[in-house]
Amino acid sequence: MIEPDGSSWHSAKDAAWALNEYVRRLYTQTYHSWSEIPNSIRQAMFNNFKTMCTLESRYNLVIGTTFERKASARLSSWLKSVRDSGERPGWMLPHVFDELGQYWNTYKFKAISDQAKVARGSLKGGSLHTGGAKMVGTIARVMEKELERTPIEPEVFEKTHVRKKDNESNPDVWVEERAEQTFNDFHKHVAENLDSSVQLTPELRLQSGLEGIGSSRQAEALDGVQIAAMSEQIAKLTAALAKSERKRVAEQQSMSETV
Repeated sequence: MIEPDGSSWHSAKDAAWALNEYVRRLYTQTYHSWSEIPNSIRQAMFNNFKTMCTLESRYNLVIGTTFERKASARLSSWLKSVRDSGERPGWMLPHVFDELGQYWNTYKFKAISDQAKVARGSLKGGSLHTGGAKMVGTIARVMEKELERTPIEPEVFEKTHVRKKDNESNPDVWVEERAEQTFNDFHKHVAENLDSSVQLTPELRLQSGLEGIGSSRQAEALDGVQIAAMSEQIAKLTAALAKSERKRVAEQQSMSETV
């Protein structure tokens, strides 16, 4: 049995083994990143994961989001290791290894890789947050007691990136512009992609947002309310900080090249 723990989950060791096992087992075609894997396959990975790590139905969305985030990061790490070593791991099929090698030698991939290096360099130092020395999981558990329910990631993100003012006449402020932009983008995605026929409370609207953006819709029952779910889940809000910064860097480079 696993339960949410901030941005992770309890029984992490068993869950990590199950995630590795079922993502690798169903990675049978050439996908350059997690987002390229069809939703049907990712869902099958998660369903198999749940056969080894049982969870209460009320945690399905939160655990599913954590699974997507961790699987995406894990796959990226595995592929980088294969690329760096030039050796095929036992879990990867020969034709997949060959096709990945061909892709990694293309101009397209090298251009993307060089751009990513520039973006990562501009993000050194990470994102500010208000938690100080406290771990995000600790903050989430405190919030759970205050809310009398498990907080969802957008709520934890806002809690750890907004600085509250003692004077009520002063508005609360975000610790940095990128954090505020990420949070606003999240709500924009929710508003644009929810089924307009579904009436949701603010809490359910936030939870549906964790299901992210994609090409297909699924019906997901949550407290009796049908939520229009998308194929690609928003993994972790902080990851969007890096994405927005990479876009900014790319735009600056494009402008400088046209001058």
